[in-house]
Amino acid sequence: MLALVLSGGGAKGSYQIGVWKALRKLNIKPKIVTGTSVGAINGAIITQNSYYKAKKIWKKLNPEMIFGKNYKNCQNKLELYKNYRDNFFKHGGMDVKSLEKLIEKNLNKRKFYKSKINYGLVTLNISNMKPLKLEKKNISKDKLKDYIIASATCYPAFKVKKIDGNNYIDGGFVDYLPINLAIDMGADEIIAVDLKAPGIKKLPKKNIKITLIKPNNEINNFLDFNDKNSKRNITLGYNDTMKVFNKYEGIKYTFKLGTKKKLIKKVTNNYNNIIENIINNNELSTDLITLIQNYKKIDKVIINLIEKTLEDLKLDETKVYNYYFLKYYLRKQIKKYKQKEKNIKILDNEIDIYQKIINNDYNNLRKLAIIKPIKLLEAICLYAICGELK
Repeated sequence: MLALVLSGGGAKGSYQIGVWKALRKLNIKPKIVTGTSVGAINGAIITQNSYYKAKKIWKKLNPEMIFGKNYKNCQNKLELYKNYRDNFFKHGGMDVKSLEKLIEKNLNKRKFYKSKINYGLVTLNISNMKPLKLEKKNISKDKLKDYIIASATCYPAFKVKKIDGNNYIDGGFVDYLPINLAIDMGADEIIAVDLKAPGIKKLPKKNIKITLIKPNNEINNFLDFNDKNSKRNITLGYNDTMKVFNKYEGIKYTFKLGTKKKLIKKVTNNYNNIIENIINNNELSTDLITLIQNYKKIDKVIINLIEKTLEDLKLDETKVYNYYFLKYYLRKQIKKYKQKEKNIKILDNEIDIYQKIINNDYNNLRKLAIIKPIKLLEAICLYAICGELK
């Protein structure tokens, strides 16, 4: 029985909606969903099969929707942490009544309890310091929203959640990626979405197949709720999932199938020609010739080199590139750099070396092979993909 396991992660939770979008596209239907913290919130929406509702909420999400009108806008991480700290000392944490209303409004209890998907969540009862793991059948309708909030009460940032005289806090203090709960519920295969959030992560109690999906890119702070980050996270979650299931290629960047093979061929051919010219046009030491020739193993690291080049040139991480699409955007960035537009902040090494390749400046390229070998390889990647710009 397939289970989808969703970790905690606060504002990073929109990434899980992107994963869900990809699973829907791939027609992968879990029979069990378990979640901690924001994973418990998303898990409940997945259980009731309200994808478009979840997507709409996350794409419009802002701090007021979570904390109400009293939330203080923050310009940076320091102000963000200060805001949470001040609220803890003044009020025992941020008030999440607005979040409770949002969940209450969007929980369809009829669909949730009639769903064929089983559901489980994790929270910590700090009144007796015992973890609480609940399945759908053990959660009464009138307490469903309360236990979901209890699992997502990221103490001390948020106030503790009181239920029937007991105080509850975030399930991440127990198990922020509840794989074992899914196993207890009958799972024999798991897709786990790990948002790399703070919390305790427990090892699986059984040796079963686990497909792990996690962000390959840096995503927003888990306490930084805003719609811009959410939209980006949804796209990255979708792309990463499609890569895990071999529908796309790449690591931080995403390429259509077949693009990797074409890039490797282009770069390897150009690389060999340029390296031969460096060797043939210069009197090099035996050690340097050996060093340069060893770079002929470039095909083993080609995608890493290309992605590092794209990262340096600030290409959009959320787009899906084929060879021609990639070539277009790289050439565009090179032209902007040459025009010295002030708003383009990139590392100039690759483009400067790229220009030396175009100019057949092998004396300088030989020196760069010694002092900046990786940058030389990145410039070769750039040249191989873009060719010569007029």
